[in-house]
Amino acid sequence: MTKFLRFGAAGVAMFAALGMGSAAHAQQSASADARAEVLQPLVLTVDPNADTLDFGAIVIASIPVAGTETLVLPADGTAMTCPTTLVCRGTTSLPRFIVAGTANRAVDITLPTGNVILRTGAGVDADEQLELNTFTSSENISGAPAVTLNGTGDAAFNVGGSLVIDEAQDAGIYTGTFQVSVEYS
Repeated sequence: MTKFLRFGAAGVAMFAALGMGSAAHAQQSASADARAEVLQPLVLTVDPNADTLDFGAIVIASIPVAGTETLVLPADGTAMTCPTTLVCRGTTSLPRFIVAGTANRAVDITLPTGNVILRTGAGVDADEQLELNTFTSSENISGAPAVTLNGTGDAAFNVGGSLVIDEAQDAGIYTGTFQVSVEYS
């Protein structure tokens, strides 16, 4: 029996040593770096000297009955496209938006995607409303409206669009507003 106890005690000691050895080698640790970047808030303003998308004066010459025509004022500053059924006069202008934020960062520009209604008079009837749509930006990165802030954290861009006129449009000055927003890419 003594022999059996000695052999049993040696077996228990051996299993305990193996178990402890495995537990001591199983626990490992490693460390990782942590990082956060704080960006300056973006500030978007409209240049007070260039704050209006202005299509100038338009005379309806010969739009077919129940028809429409579209004027296009490109954001890149090129001349407005005026259909031959209209006479376009006067000075056109583009609003210039100024962005300030963290230097050398890309900023996405969000333009309106639907129709913005310009109104004259009471602006209730269809002939007292114009549709402004198909907004464009003078700045694009990879085909999307975007701009990169310069080394001092500044950038600017112009916005253009299209104006839809129908043959029964009332005479008057049509006005409205549209929103543009920016966010870091």
